[in-house]
Amino acid sequence: MKFPVHKLCEKYNFFVEGVSYIGEPREGTAMFITNKVAHLLDNLAGMKHCLIFAELGIEPTKEMEQENCFIFSDCPSRQYAAWAQSLLQEERKDESQKKYTLTEDGYFLGQGVQLGKNVVIEPGCIIGHGVTIGDNSYIMAGAVIKHSSIGENVVVNEYAVIGAQGFTMTRDEQGNLQRMPTLGQVCIEDDVEIGAHDNVSRGSGGDTVIERGAKIDALVHIGHDAHIGANSEITAGGIIGGFVRAKTDTYTGINAVVRNRIELGEHCVVGMGATVTKSVAPNTTVIGNPARVYEKKKA
Repeated sequence: MKFPVHKLCEKYNFFVEGVSYIGEPREGTAMFITNKVAHLLDNLAGMKHCLIFAELGIEPTKEMEQENCFIFSDCPSRQYAAWAQSLLQEERKDESQKKYTLTEDGYFLGQGVQLGKNVVIEPGCIIGHGVTIGDNSYIMAGAVIKHSSIGENVVVNEYAVIGAQGFTMTRDEQGNLQRMPTLGQVCIEDDVEIGAHDNVSRGSGGDTVIERGAKIDALVHIGHDAHIGANSEITAGGIIGGFVRAKTDTYTGINAVVRNRIELGEHCVVGMGATVTKSVAPNTTVIGNPARVYEKKKA
């Protein structure tokens, strides 16, 4: 679905086809930029046809302004949220016109779903419109999957929710809390396991990604736009904030909390119950609250 550009910028005559984040921008998408992340502005070099809600004080190059539509304000997140809300309403209107089918096996199947070979879906599941599930995947009772693509040989345990709305807030002009619509997807690669009662939020400024071979234990929350690296392990009760980047082969212990927008380096270990507030270097073990370095191994 294509959505017209903001009414103030009709002169640009292009369409926005999705959303992205200034850390990993994509052409033809919308995003917002605050002064807090202004150091990422260079990522827009060479980009075209982006709709960018920017905070006053941010200074794009002339080329960026020529190729993209900038809208400046003192609260770009609020401006973006109002625009994104219109997209969310269109999405919900479109989905409300689609019907679910109750299959003979006792699960609900949306329209446009693509199922691979030998996929097993147990009773009580809801597979949302447009979801794809790869060969030999197993979806257990009560799971809800929406706004997602699932790879091959994936196991989704009981009552997991994949593709839920992310939890991002701004404030309206009266100072009241306002939810920021999340319009991205969840991309789960091959050989991943999602635990019972897990929640994996859909992307806000792009997609939430879980790479090949990652294993997620029960009662884990993975925030919007998180990127979990290949063969990473998140044990029971773990909380992964939005935009976290966990590189290859990371380990997150029981009940650990990882703050949003930080990076876990390759082969790092987050100890049981740790509260991680700063990025962790590769091959490093952190423990405690706030987390501190316990051990650093040679690469």
